[in-house]
Amino acid sequence: MSLALQKVTDAELRSICKERIEALEHWLRRLIDDQLAPTYGDYFTYTDANGSRLIKKNLSDQVRNRRTNEPTRYPREIDAVLLKDAVDIICKEELFSKHFKKPLSEAFPNGREEAKTFLCRLLVPRNYLAHANAISIRQAEQIVCYVNDVIESLKNYYRECGMHQDYNVPLILKVTDSFGQVFTRSQFRPCHDGGIMKTFLDQSQYFLHPYDTLVLELEVDPSFNPDTYTLTWGSAKDHGLSSRTGPRIVIPITNKHVCQQFDIQCRLTTKNDWHRMNNEADDFLMLHYKVLPPK
Repeated sequence: MSLALQKVTDAELRSICKERIEALEHWLRRLIDDQLAPTYGDYFTYTDANGSRLIKKNLSDQVRNRRTNEPTRYPREIDAVLLKDAVDIICKEELFSKHFKKPLSEAFPNGREEAKTFLCRLLVPRNYLAHANAISIRQAEQIVCYVNDVIESLKNYYRECGMHQDYNVPLILKVTDSFGQVFTRSQFRPCHDGGIMKTFLDQSQYFLHPYDTLVLELEVDPSFNPDTYTLTWGSAKDHGLSSRTGPRIVIPITNKHVCQQFDIQCRLTTKNDWHRMNNEADDFLMLHYKVLPPK
C-alpha cells in the first residue's frame, strides 16, 4: 500500500484521501440515522424517563446551528454531523452496544474501544485535508485501510438486511442540483408504483431561462455495486436526454425547453431478470422545472 501511494502526486493523494473520508462520513451518517430514528424519532432532542439525553446538548445545538445557517447544504440534521460528531455518537457506550456493534463487527470485532481508537486516528488527517494542509503517506495509508474496512463491514451488514426485504434493489437516496439544493429520498413525493418526484413550478427562485445550465447529480444506495444497475435519463420535452446515462447530467437550457412544466426523468434499472416496478424499472425519479421564454 505505501509503495503504491508513494507513486502518486500530492494532489492525487489528497484527492484519494478526501474521497475516502467523505465516503466514510456518508456511511456513518446513514448508519446513525438508520439505527436511531426508528427507535427514538428525533434522536437529537430525545430524552429518556430520567431526563438523560441521547445526544449531548452542545452537539445537538451545533448541528442545528449548521443546518439553520446552510439549510440547502444540510437538508436534515444528520447531514450536518461531522466525522468527529459521528464518532462521538457511535462510540457512546450504550449506543454502541445496542445499535452499532453488529454493523461494525467485521471492522472492529473487539468492540467499542477498538472502534473508537481506529476512528479517532482519522480525525487529525481529516482536519488537515479540510484545511488544505499536507498529510503523510502513513496517514494516507491509515485513511484508505481503515475507511475501506468500515465501509466493507457496513456494506455486508446492509446486504444482509436487504435479503430480508421483499425487493432487494438499489434506490436513489439523494439528489443535488446546480441551484445548491440537496434532497434526500424522504423529502420527495411518491409517484408511479414506488418512484419519487418533486416539482419547482411555484418557486420562482428555481425558474430556468434559455442559456442557463441545469446540473443534476444522484446518489444511489452505495451498498450496491454500480456495475449491477444503470441510470438512464429522459424527458418528454427533450428526447435527446434519452441517450444520457450515469448519476450526473448537465443540461444546457435552450429555447426548445421553454414550457410551464419541463420534465426530467431518471430510471434506475438493475441487471436482474425481474424488476420492482410496472415500468420495468427498479426506481424512478421525476423532476419538474418551469422554463421561461427568453428575455
